[in-house]
Amino acid sequence: MKDPFSRFAVRLTAALLLGLGLLLLHGHGGAVGQLFAPVCASPWEMSKLFYWPSLAVLLLTAGLSGGMKKTFCAAAPSLAVTPLALCLVLWAVSPVTERAGVTLVAWVTATVIGLALANQERISRRRAVWLVLAAAVGAAYLLFTLFPPAAGPFLDPADAAAAAVIPY
Repeated sequence: MKDPFSRFAVRLTAALLLGLGLLLLHGHGGAVGQLFAPVCASPWEMSKLFYWPSLAVLLLTAGLSGGMKKTFCAAAPSLAVTPLALCLVLWAVSPVTERAGVTLVAWVTATVIGLALANQERISRRRAVWLVLAAAVGAAYLLFTLFPPAAGPFLDPADAAAAAVIPY
């Protein structure tokens, strides 16, 4: 597809639909589904809704933008930074509100911005570093799904243990 906006529109629509599908798998996907779908409403788990659908869409549509290598070299900075930024935003707003609407708006906004940045055809001179960082984020999702830390953005804000320690 020569038109960058058409390519972006296809990728955005597919990523949002895949993310909604992962959201529907929440709690029903079994062991494999838990690796890709959010296990709980923690900021870290909810940021999976950007990473895995975007990665899948980029894999499926790499031919539209010049092949796998060119697509991932251009998208690697976005795949490395956007899910972490989404996690930090969700962690920052979690003490203020526990509403699902805020999480969904933040996710859609991050997906739009992240895929718009990934759609740029600029390739960084440090593309190997960005590719390694993007792969490290994916590895961190797998690792922290299997062995979640009990602190910070890994805690479900609706859980009583995340709110405060009860002294007695």
